[in-house]
Amino acid sequence: MNAKRPAKKAAKKAAPQAPQAPQSPEKAPAASKYPSKRLIVPSALQGVENGKLPSKLLRPVKCGGQMYGPAAEAFNAMYDQATISGIKLRNIGDYRSYEAQLGLFKQRYATEDGGRKPQVTRTWNGKTWYLKPGMSPSSTPGKSNHGLGLAIDLDVTTQKVLDWLCKNAPTYGFYLQTSDTKSPEFEAWHWQYVG
Repeated sequence: MNAKRPAKKAAKKAAPQAPQAPQSPEKAPAASKYPSKRLIVPSALQGVENGKLPSKLLRPVKCGGQMYGPAAEAFNAMYDQATISGIKLRNIGDYRSYEAQLGLFKQRYATEDGGRKPQVTRTWNGKTWYLKPGMSPSSTPGKSNHGLGLAIDLDVTTQKVLDWLCKNAPTYGFYLQTSDTKSPEFEAWHWQYVG
């Protein structure tokens, strides 16, 4: 995939139920440091079914979409600071219902190995599912931090945006899920609220 290809075009190939991130993380823009931190589900979301958040727990984010209330508040503060800094944050994937997660999963994974290197697998409904070539990973349905309103995918096709996020997002509680660019799970666009 061409790293300069707009995320909007990549999003059109994703499941119609939700906006999506670029399909393959193979050529993420380089940054000097990728901040990552392990996500811990907030106590207020313990016992809430992933992908079935009540609307009272969701709040709008300023670039469109919605997230879990405290995550949305933190994101909106970050959005305001980014705007002041001349950075345009564009949402390409926010809260995902269970149905949207299922559609995305079935679009990206198959029960037969298509030869993707490196291969990423998921176990779902008692079967091993293989990530299709050219696709970026997604969680199994009901396991996504998008389904808890804790993650947002942002258009990072410009170096300026990615550099700004890497430097400033942790101030607002947002981190990448891994800083290892060689990991098939590395997604420079996927920012999760850790608080």
